[in-house]
Amino acid sequence: MISRIMFINAVNATQEIETSLPPVGLGYLASALRGAFGPNRFEFRVVDRDIERQIAVFRPDLVGITSVSQNYNKAIEYARVAKRQDLPVIVGGVHISALPATLSVDMDVGVLGEGERTIVDLVRLLDRGGGFEASSLAGIGGIVFRRKGEIVTTPSRDPIEPLDALLPPARDVLPVRRSPYMFTSRGCPYRCTFCASCRFWGKVRFFSAEYVVQEIKNFISTQRVKRIGFWDDLFVANQARLKQIVALLKKEGILGTVEFTCNVRSNLVTDELVMLLKTLNIVSVGMGLESGSPRILAYLKGQNVTVENHANAVRVLRKHGLKFHTSFIIGSPQETREEILQTLSFIKENRLSSFDIYVLTPYPGTPVWDYAKARGLVGEDMDWDRLNVHFGVNHEDAVIVSETLTREEVYALFRRFAEVKRRILLRKAVRNPKSLLKLLARVLSGKPLVER
Repeated sequence: MISRIMFINAVNATQEIETSLPPVGLGYLASALRGAFGPNRFEFRVVDRDIERQIAVFRPDLVGITSVSQNYNKAIEYARVAKRQDLPVIVGGVHISALPATLSVDMDVGVLGEGERTIVDLVRLLDRGGGFEASSLAGIGGIVFRRKGEIVTTPSRDPIEPLDALLPPARDVLPVRRSPYMFTSRGCPYRCTFCASCRFWGKVRFFSAEYVVQEIKNFISTQRVKRIGFWDDLFVANQARLKQIVALLKKEGILGTVEFTCNVRSNLVTDELVMLLKTLNIVSVGMGLESGSPRILAYLKGQNVTVENHANAVRVLRKHGLKFHTSFIIGSPQETREEILQTLSFIKENRLSSFDIYVLTPYPGTPVWDYAKARGLVGEDMDWDRLNVHFGVNHEDAVIVSETLTREEVYALFRRFAEVKRRILLRKAVRNPKSLLKLLARVLSGKPLVER
C-alpha cells in the first residue's frame, strides 16, 4: 500500500527565479490524494535537488515528477535515479502533456493535462498490487504509458468543473515563502502564439469569488502574510468576479489588510479597472506587451490588442499611481532589425523603467513550436536545455527562429536592450536611496544587474 510519496519539482536549483516560488500544483495533487484517501494516509515530501540522497533518506513508495520543457532533461535524469531503486515513477506537467511521445523508459506513466483526478486513479491502481500493468493503465483516462515498447495514450479527460470541486492546495507540504502566490483560475481567454499555458489548461475556468476569499483568509490566519500574488494567466479576465472578490473581502473586514499583485492585458486596462484593482489593494501589475511593432504584435498576440493599447495602459496606470512591470519578446520569424528597434523606441518613449526582454522560444504545444519543427529546428529527440528562457545565459545554444537575423545579430540586439535597462537601473538608483541599496545588495551577492 502506498504511504510515502515524493514529489520532485524538476527545476534548475541554481536559478533563484526557478526556486523562489513553491510548486503550488503539487500542493493540489497532495490535497486530491488526502481528499480521496483520508488526511493521514500519506506522508509527502517535495524536493527540487539532491534527489538520490533524498530518495535514500525518505524511502518513498512512489515518485512523481513535474517539469516544463526547458528542464525535461532533469526530469529524465531524476526518473532514472528513482528507477535504480525500482520505484514506480509518474511524470506530469506542461511538457509531457504537449509531447507524450517523449516519455522516457524510466517513467512508468505520464499524466496529460490536469492531474488531480488522474493521480487518485493511479494510486488506487497501485494499492491493488501488481504495479502499473499496461492492461490496467489502459482503463485510466488522460495518461501515456508503454505497452510492449510502444507509446500508448488514453482518451483525454474532461476539464474539472466547477473548479471549486478542488480542495485548496496542501501548502503544509510546500516550502513557506514570505510572499506566497495563488491561482484563482485556470486558462486564458486569449491564445498568444508563444504560450503553452493557455493550451495546457484548455478553456478558461474560474474559482468562485467565495473560494478565492476563503483561500485568502486561510493565508492570513496561518501565515500572517503581507502580500499575495495572483498568478493566473489573466486575473482580470472576469471583471464581474473581481468585483465580487472586492465585496466579499470588504464584508469579511479584511479588505486592505493584504497587498496583492496580478497580471493584466493592455487592451483591458481602463480607468474603471485600475480603480477597482486599487480598491482590492493591488500594488503592482505585470503586462506582457511583447512588441512595439504593430505587425509583430499581431503575430505574437493576435488582432485584439494594439501598440496604442499598450501606450494607453501605461498612461492609465501611471495616472492612478499603480506600479507595473512589462515584458517584451524579440526574434520572431519575420521580425526585422528595424521592428525590434521599434520595441526599443517604445520602451524609451514611454519611459519604461521596469521591463524584461526575452527571445522568442518555441515551446512544445504552441504554434511557434509547430513552425520551428516544420523548419527542422526542434524535435522530440532534441536537447531540452536549448529551450532555456534565459537567453543571456543560453544564447550560444538557444533555438533561434528568426529568418531575418543571425544568432549573433539577435544577441547583439538583446544586449542593447540589456544596456538600456542597466542605465535605467543606475539612474533610478541615484535618485532613490532604496533602489541604490537594492542595487548594491545585488552586486555584493555576485548577481548581474541585468541578464547579459
